[in-house]
Amino acid sequence: MTDAQRDAGEAAVIAAIGASVRRARRRSGLSTRELAQRASLSQPFLSNIENGRSTPSVATLYKLAAALGIGATDLLPASLDEGIVVVRAGEGVAAGVDETPGAAQSVLLAGAAGRMLEARRAVIEPGQPAGSWFDHGGEDFLHVLDGVVRVEFGTGRVEELRAGDSLWHDGAIPHRWRVGPDTGASLLLVTARIPGSEHD
Repeated sequence: MTDAQRDAGEAAVIAAIGASVRRARRRSGLSTRELAQRASLSQPFLSNIENGRSTPSVATLYKLAAALGIGATDLLPASLDEGIVVVRAGEGVAAGVDETPGAAQSVLLAGAAGRMLEARRAVIEPGQPAGSWFDHGGEDFLHVLDGVVRVEFGTGRVEELRAGDSLWHDGAIPHRWRVGPDTGASLLLVTARIPGSEHD
């Protein structure tokens, strides 16, 4: 291993630790100032740790973990690849959609602890009735892969989306989907959850 490769490897580890600290802080709902105060660190030093510009000592990691109410090892990534998730074709976990016959979802990325994104592929067969109204903390991004879908909002607004169209909206706005009697739809739905909120 060359010196350059060793330096790059060390930088990757430092960056991964910083990212772990940032995720844990955000899950706890703390600002950098609040966490720095709880851990008896300066805010600039904490910011440098989170951004991979400073290397925290073991003692500092224990201080941060105690302030966050977690174990110090929770701030150490088991692998530099643990932040990467691949779901191969056909590997998505099947899930129902509002218990509506003719509608199904394949969960591509589940909202695990510390993960703010949740991705699903939904298939709605033609003629299915509109699902129930729902809302949640966070944001939704919808992309139509095939077919036509109407997205209805509790505000009275209705958007008709066709293949290739995309839509973003605040998840707190009540919403539901509807397809026509002859045309179903295949959708990619990405939800960005607010830490601590539940997807209803």
